[in-house]
Amino acid sequence: MDYLRYYLNTALVLTGIAGFALGGPWVWAGAATFVPLFAADLLLGNDYQPRRVHIPWLADLVLYLHVALMVVLYATFVWRMQVGLSGSDVPAQGWHVAGAVVSLMWLHLLPNGGIGHELAHRRSRLSRWVGLSMGALVGDPCRDIAHNNTHHLYFDTPRDTDTAHRGENVYGFMLRATLGSFRDTWESEKRRADNSGYSVWSPRSRVTQGLAFLVGFPLGIGLLSGPLAAGIVIGALVLAKLILEALNYLQHYGLVRDTQAPVGEHHTWNHLSTVIRIIGTEITNHVDHHRDAYVPYYRLVPRPAGACMPSIFLCFLMSFVPPLWFRFVKRKLYAWDTTFASPTERRLAMAANRRAGWPLWLDDEPASSHESAARTA
Repeated sequence: MDYLRYYLNTALVLTGIAGFALGGPWVWAGAATFVPLFAADLLLGNDYQPRRVHIPWLADLVLYLHVALMVVLYATFVWRMQVGLSGSDVPAQGWHVAGAVVSLMWLHLLPNGGIGHELAHRRSRLSRWVGLSMGALVGDPCRDIAHNNTHHLYFDTPRDTDTAHRGENVYGFMLRATLGSFRDTWESEKRRADNSGYSVWSPRSRVTQGLAFLVGFPLGIGLLSGPLAAGIVIGALVLAKLILEALNYLQHYGLVRDTQAPVGEHHTWNHLSTVIRIIGTEITNHVDHHRDAYVPYYRLVPRPAGACMPSIFLCFLMSFVPPLWFRFVKRKLYAWDTTFASPTERRLAMAANRRAGWPLWLDDEPASSHESAARTA
């Protein structure tokens, strides 16, 4: 069963393929999987069990099968656009176009984003290349540079643009994190190019290669299936990038870290509900990944005693209503500050609260009054 559960990801992509094969309203099939997945994630609750995997290649097979199916997904999409999105004799209708965009965007994110992330952290060159190719479908083909060189070094600190600050809403974060990722990639590649004696605009540069993908991929789709197909792909890439940042918003929201101390179980938010562990390829089983980024997904151990959040689906929806999100997350951060934070981290937390205009619930007043303030502010 520990091998089979991850084939839910295979079923999701097959659903998207079937939707494009059928055309018309069926192009919504991939996107429509969000609803049953959300319901199942809430109903099944949390899963704290480590995986029992004794034949690693069986656990890896689902990753590479996914890569093949993403190729089939796009081949089916190209064919569908050639024969007609709404049917062979029916012009494309707006709601069918929207369904194609949202279905591609959703499958780019989950399960594709988690699988791409997993493969990009593997040690073999082939696995990394394949993972980066899949990761490019979230609209950031060079994401691994900022992810590895900035996020994994500086998470929970102001230096990391993937860590959302206290008081920051998801809309501002999506823009800041997107620009920050591109900036970190540019600066890193510029240093590498300068040190190696070539231009950052050279074909050897990841910046140039990334731009080539962002232009060439939709252009190639457009040459095969027309400008509408290119527009759908562009829309899916842009939305996937923004929604990816909205999911990142939840992973470290408001956390702080003493960088002179070891990484603890409390330094990431873990979302350990049953369904998201599967379709995220354990990306939300988070803290062990930050302790050792080379541990394969099936070896990550859930840490329910650490900092945990409820279903990421629920948190995701709440985050788009900032007053609701802030009311919820202040209670979580109050508990984190009083339960997990070291003395240094408590000082960092109150400095973060001060910048956000939040209550300073760790000063000399009675804790009960500050807990009340955290609930009502």
